[in-house]
Amino acid sequence: MSRPSQASRLSLVCIHRFFQKLPEPRRRRKKVRHPLLNLVVMSLCATIAGADDWQEIAEFARQRRQWFGKFLDLSKGVPSHDTFQRVISALDPLAFQKCLLAWVATLHEVTQGQIIAIDGKVAKEAMARATDKGPLCLVSAWATANQVVLGQVAASSGSNELGALPRLLELLELHGAIVTLDALGCQKEIVSQIAEHGADYVISVKGNQEKLQDTVQQAFAQALEAGLKPSLVKNEKRRGRQEQRMYTVLEAPDFAQKNQWKNLKSFLMVVREYEEKDGSRCQGVRYYISSLPPKVKKLAEAVRRHWHIENKMGWVLDVAFNEDGNRARTRNAQANLGMLRRTALSLLKNAKELTCSIKKRRKQAGWNPEVLEKILLGCNSGKN
Repeated sequence: MSRPSQASRLSLVCIHRFFQKLPEPRRRRKKVRHPLLNLVVMSLCATIAGADDWQEIAEFARQRRQWFGKFLDLSKGVPSHDTFQRVISALDPLAFQKCLLAWVATLHEVTQGQIIAIDGKVAKEAMARATDKGPLCLVSAWATANQVVLGQVAASSGSNELGALPRLLELLELHGAIVTLDALGCQKEIVSQIAEHGADYVISVKGNQEKLQDTVQQAFAQALEAGLKPSLVKNEKRRGRQEQRMYTVLEAPDFAQKNQWKNLKSFLMVVREYEEKDGSRCQGVRYYISSLPPKVKKLAEAVRRHWHIENKMGWVLDVAFNEDGNRARTRNAQANLGMLRRTALSLLKNAKELTCSIKKRRKQAGWNPEVLEKILLGCNSGKN
């Protein structure tokens, strides 16, 4: 279980401690007009409160100047949008991430042993405007139960999420967790790295691992022919259509490459059947490998929760934060804006006293400084 929230220890005046070790990116420090603390705190607050670009961040800071003046030094005024863009884009993404995650972790500690979903995401607008090297892919880790971002790494220019996965796994505290990945992450080296961190894994298997996929399919074909039935059947209604999911598990048999997949213990097959609005029936089959024992409920939960990173993080970032419309082109600008959004989303998701959508929570934070304070500091912020 997670420890009690430390929100009662936070106040507006102690925010500076989270950014004390953040390196100043501006070289001519004697001519620095606006403190770095002002820029990062204003950017995060504005992102929570509905700002989606540099101009909106600067405008929010101007509109809330009196409120920011309670805990920030505004003797030199409010920065322009060009200053926000130049300085935030120049920050070291890893150092910036550590500061923001420390803030979130103080309020919302991750439950030990929970499911951590990892996935990559690219903004469509950035993709359309990218050079021949392609847009930047941000690979994120999402604690599915607590709904908190645990880390983010930008893939190399023009590459997919696979190159960033090892670096992201190094940043995470994985001991006792269950890591879920799409088929792109189904690599022997990735599996070994997860196991070496003391974590379990549930990973989708597709054609990028042809031999492994053939082995899994053949194992299920033989078992079904011998009379094996689905271990768990789930019926549910999603987006206006009835769906049925059938989960079947097997103990991983001995095969030529089994030893190369560290701690491999089980195979999982998920058959999904649903009916379209025109009455046509559709079916899809997915296969997974796991280091967990062949216990269907645990494996089914891991598969279902992996979709949370798309539905509860990726989809929300596009709908409520307009991430798909992000036009930032430089590597650090995309990475740092992405981390601001993910941090804001974590704080907004955990504002339990607000029961409306994330989009409406952002508006409430923009309209009411008291709501913003509660999101930033926890429900006891008014007592600090």
